[in-house]
Amino acid sequence: MKKILAIIALAFSSATWAQTSEFVNTVPEAYLQKDTNVTLGAAALSVPKYTGSDERRLAAYPMFDVQWKSGAFFSATNGLGYNFSKKPALQYGLRLSLEGARDESRSSKLNGLGDVNTAVEPGAFANLSLSENYALVSSVRYGSGTDHNGLQFSVGGRFSTALSENHRISATVRANWANSAYMQSYFGVNAQQSAASGYSQFTPSSGVTDIKLSASWRWALDSNWSIVTGASASRLQGDASRSPFVFQKNPVTVFSVTTYRF
Repeated sequence: MKKILAIIALAFSSATWAQTSEFVNTVPEAYLQKDTNVTLGAAALSVPKYTGSDERRLAAYPMFDVQWKSGAFFSATNGLGYNFSKKPALQYGLRLSLEGARDESRSSKLNGLGDVNTAVEPGAFANLSLSENYALVSSVRYGSGTDHNGLQFSVGGRFSTALSENHRISATVRANWANSAYMQSYFGVNAQQSAASGYSQFTPSSGVTDIKLSASWRWALDSNWSIVTGASASRLQGDASRSPFVFQKNPVTVFSVTTYRF
């Protein structure tokens, strides 16, 4: 119990700048080795300073993942949730995820736009494995943005295959749709922001925000230690790509994660 409480405290201490992944990616309960499965580690990333930025920053944060055979999970990437399915090929449930903050101080190009705080998003997910290597994935999240009424829906496909006993590669492609409240918070410029920033007023409509392709390579050093390295590249779409403070329509993230499984 003390170990779990320590992980929860660690999660909330980094919540102001961490962000969960669009999709849930958990080990099917049938394959979990213990009633409680814990993984701890650290991640290093090179990311744009904000979505649409042509400047980059380096970031590092703790990683953690806890899965219970009951279906519950708590993870830096998956969020806090519950998988109701008992079938290995199907996962569906509810979760709380995080949408990371966009701080005005992060870049001079955000001056006058104000902060968009970290948001806790209640939502749902569904994954369907078509075979050992292919799966369809989806999620819906609500609660992001300045007024916490942003809605996002993501759908995609995942490919994963083992190259050897210790090496596995994975790739995911996904499309993300957002409502007008989300678009206004992250890509819009209202009258007050226009006067403070110098950008023209911009009121984006709901629609597809971006298409993303992610790929990773997992190297299991032994039964406990693993290294995962990968990258993701997005293409901003529609009104998201036309925002006056979007200077890079193809954001790229590069990451490396080292973990230890207990």
